[in-house]
Amino acid sequence: MLKDLFINSTILISFIFIISQVFKNEILNLSISYKYKFLFGLTQGILGIILMLFTIHINPKVIMDLRHIPILLAAIYGGGFASIIAGITIALFRINYFGVSTPAIIASVNMFNIAIACAIISRMNLKGFRKWMYMNIMSSLFITSTFLLIIKNSIILCNTLIYFWIASIIIGTLAYYISNYMNISIKLLDRLEHESTIDFLTGLNNVRQYDNALNESFLNVRNKDEHLSILIIDIDFFKKVNDTYGHLAGDAVLKQLGIVLSTSSRSFDVVSRIGGEEFSVILPDCPTNQSMEVAERLRSAVELNEFILPDETKINIHVSIGSATYPDNVNNLENLVHEADTALYAAKHSGRNKVCHPE
Repeated sequence: MLKDLFINSTILISFIFIISQVFKNEILNLSISYKYKFLFGLTQGILGIILMLFTIHINPKVIMDLRHIPILLAAIYGGGFASIIAGITIALFRINYFGVSTPAIIASVNMFNIAIACAIISRMNLKGFRKWMYMNIMSSLFITSTFLLIIKNSIILCNTLIYFWIASIIIGTLAYYISNYMNISIKLLDRLEHESTIDFLTGLNNVRQYDNALNESFLNVRNKDEHLSILIIDIDFFKKVNDTYGHLAGDAVLKQLGIVLSTSSRSFDVVSRIGGEEFSVILPDCPTNQSMEVAERLRSAVELNEFILPDETKINIHVSIGSATYPDNVNNLENLVHEADTALYAAKHSGRNKVCHPE
């Protein structure tokens, strides 16, 4: 029996790990997508089937398994819909594989009942482990009723129930903590990957993501023979804002400027913060005349916007913008950013609050 129990535990833990790695993106979207809920419920149903095939022999005449645990996993992470899909999958396999018989019908009905019960409990406002224990106890009670109906010998029944409840509680708890650990790890990794590309203050792309987007844009230009424009934007006299109102006010201005630039750009433009008060906008497939229109729209939007500071003070700022376009006014793609920087420098030294581009 201990050997069978060890095999079941190993299968369960291995499957949890494999599913968490293979369906990493799907796990992150379980709360919003019924497609992913269905797939998750189906995979948990397959896990239940595997556990059913590797039964635990209590004695030569009595076997048990832990097929209910995958239904609990489906309910905890995929909700009621995933739980029902897992339960139906296991129940249908039980009937089709082992044939129609009284024990098979009782076991299949109980699997469906467990799925429904777990679906109901999954909607309750309970903390993770408490919710899991409620599901596990409820499921074990359903399975206990199956044993009561099938096993007539009271001594064998008593031994079976003791072994089953111990196994269900211990292995169920182990499955919960391992799956919870994997779930938290996946979400933390996704958060770190996201934060590694996003500027913490403005929510725009950071320098790393800007470089990636720029390299990708260069590749598209070479492959598709497209135009490519870039805008380098710098806040005029930003130091004065920090000196006059403080750095928290400066941060508030940067946050709001990021919003203005994002909402005033085209939907497919790439807006990034690339320095303290310096921003960039990559304009794919955009010739000079369009890039100048976009740049002027951004400059005007910033000039007209009222920036609200933490103390509710309203101020106005303006920006200087350098624009460069390949191949219209820049012949070498590698010099595109340099030419935009040079144009920004020209805007700064010819009165500020304006847009300049290479002649």
